[in-house]
Amino acid sequence: MKKIFAALIISAGLFLFLPAQGFALADVSAYGGYMLKGSIDEGSATEPKGYNYGIKAHYNTSLVPMIELGIGAYYQNTKFKFDWTPGNERKFLRMSAGLDMNIIVNLPVLHPYGRFMYALWDDLEGDVKKFKAYGIGAGVEFTIFPLIRVFGEYIYEKTKHDFNFKTNSINLGIKVNI
Repeated sequence: MKKIFAALIISAGLFLFLPAQGFALADVSAYGGYMLKGSIDEGSATEPKGYNYGIKAHYNTSLVPMIELGIGAYYQNTKFKFDWTPGNERKFLRMSAGLDMNIIVNLPVLHPYGRFMYALWDDLEGDVKKFKAYGIGAGVEFTIFPLIRVFGEYIYEKTKHDFNFKTNSINLGIKVNI
């Protein structure tokens, strides 16, 4: 009886600490965050500040043991405001969608990753641009259950409309592996 109990404990421990990507073909994530710092190359007296939220999904494959590649898509909304000229605060909504790629190091429980985003469609208050925005960042995922992870990430984004718009954001989210 002791051997069966020990085998169950060991099996449960291995199941809890196996990288979830090791048996997940796809993942879906929802996230939200805050734009800590941004810049506009002309006309702005202050930095834009605001929040963003979005979803992303990936098809996952293994590059080498412990390194996963996720290729998929994302959709993100960013609501921000800034003073275009002193005392003239304006609010903006930016929506973007495009390709998303993650490279994840699958360690037990913690999973650092790099993220690259390329917007196929980017809408800033009705000014739609195609293939003019990208983002790059890094983060870490924490396994809370074998198929569920929470994550935090830093993202730098740049888009070209009538002006160059750059953002630095911190996002928190939840990821479900399928």
